[in-house]
Amino acid sequence: MFRYSNILFSVLIAVVVTLLTSCNTTTTEEDTQDYCYISEMTIGSLQRTIVKRVDHDKTITTRSIIYTTGWPFTVDQINNKIYNRDPLPTGCSRRTLLSITYKGKNLLYRPHSASEAFGWIAYSSSDSIDIPEDGGVDFLVNGADGSSRVYNIQLNIHKQERGDWTWHDKSKGLNMNDWTEARITSIGDKVFLYGRNNNGWQSWCSTDGGAWESLTLSGLPETAAVASIVSDGEKLYTYDGKGNVWQSENGAVWTEQGITDVKRLVCVTAARLYDIKDGELRSTSLNEDTEWRNEVLDNTPLSMGNFIDVDSVRCLFYETSNYLKRILLVGTLKHPAKDELTAPEWCKMWTAPEDEARREWNYFTPLWVNKLGLPDMKPLAVQRSGSQLVGFGGATTNTPAITPLNLLYVSDDNGLTWRTDGLNYLPDELWGKNCAWLSATTDADEYVWIVARVNDTETYVVRGRQNGIGFDYLQEGQE
Repeated sequence: MFRYSNILFSVLIAVVVTLLTSCNTTTTEEDTQDYCYISEMTIGSLQRTIVKRVDHDKTITTRSIIYTTGWPFTVDQINNKIYNRDPLPTGCSRRTLLSITYKGKNLLYRPHSASEAFGWIAYSSSDSIDIPEDGGVDFLVNGADGSSRVYNIQLNIHKQERGDWTWHDKSKGLNMNDWTEARITSIGDKVFLYGRNNNGWQSWCSTDGGAWESLTLSGLPETAAVASIVSDGEKLYTYDGKGNVWQSENGAVWTEQGITDVKRLVCVTAARLYDIKDGELRSTSLNEDTEWRNEVLDNTPLSMGNFIDVDSVRCLFYETSNYLKRILLVGTLKHPAKDELTAPEWCKMWTAPEDEARREWNYFTPLWVNKLGLPDMKPLAVQRSGSQLVGFGGATTNTPAITPLNLLYVSDDNGLTWRTDGLNYLPDELWGKNCAWLSATTDADEYVWIVARVNDTETYVVRGRQNGIGFDYLQEGQE
């Protein structure tokens, strides 16, 4: 019995020793495999240099220090990459101190674009290292056992200021200099451009302005009102010289709708068409009876023809995030008094479709009471991009005069107040030039498109939006 107990004890001892040896071997292999690696990296503060316009042809340069604790760096051990997912603000320097936690015998670095002959430089936390935009910097970790590992370090910096606007000329391929009037509008991501010269209609379509496709119009009379083409986001509408309404789903083929007696079409929603006749705003249903009814302000017909230029009226129909639908109507004063400096504005709001017809309009307090109004510019345009309304236009109709096609005015409260930061301007193609007419629209990607006749000799199409709209934080910038 004693002999069998000794044998059993010996067997157990052998098993335990085998297991311990196996565990030690596994740990040693893991230590060897991961002996050289970078586990963490932070960077020092950065100098930021920003050049801002304070006028169209004047700039100021400001310098500040960015403390980078809010921009952590990701260490990707699978792909041997180190980078900041959230790019730093534009204008940041690419030269900085690096604090790197690593395991290994030593740490070396060199620019990623350097040749093999360049050689490696010993890393020190007191070194100010330049991280080029093209390729970044490679860091080599050497292990005591002869193993090594190379990491690529990138410093992502936004190429644009989030709050700035970026504009691009989209006129290439268009011959518009003989146009006497034009209209730009959109359905989803498609932008439609209509113009008329002495020979009749011209029409084009594009999604990004890189290439314009000529449209062959069908059904639309030559007497159709170019400047009054409006969109409800899904269809286009206009009217002819006899006051008959025409509709198109693709911008090319137009059909008569059976609505008559239109005088000045200004807006269309999913349910109603809005028109100005004899200076009074009225509307009719698109889906039921086509009887015109007066729009109402303070229980009386909304009459505007006595004090605004009816041809200057612009309407903006949109829906806010709380499902509230709105129409903003703006116009230019006919004969402004000395202290009347603001464009008149009216607003209508509703939620349920059946409420649209019976809702009354609100009139916004003008500038001589409210000091934050939209300047009374002529011509005038208002669009919605992102969560803001954007207004711009030609010269003011009163003194003090402002430069035509100059600053962008924005509203964060749906047109009640307007402001400008004095930094965002319309593009060089338009800036400061006398403007005979202009038209604007916003596409599905929140780009604002403008077609404008300037200095009586040139017509441009430009596209722009605030850089912060659609920002992708995994990339350095956008158009």
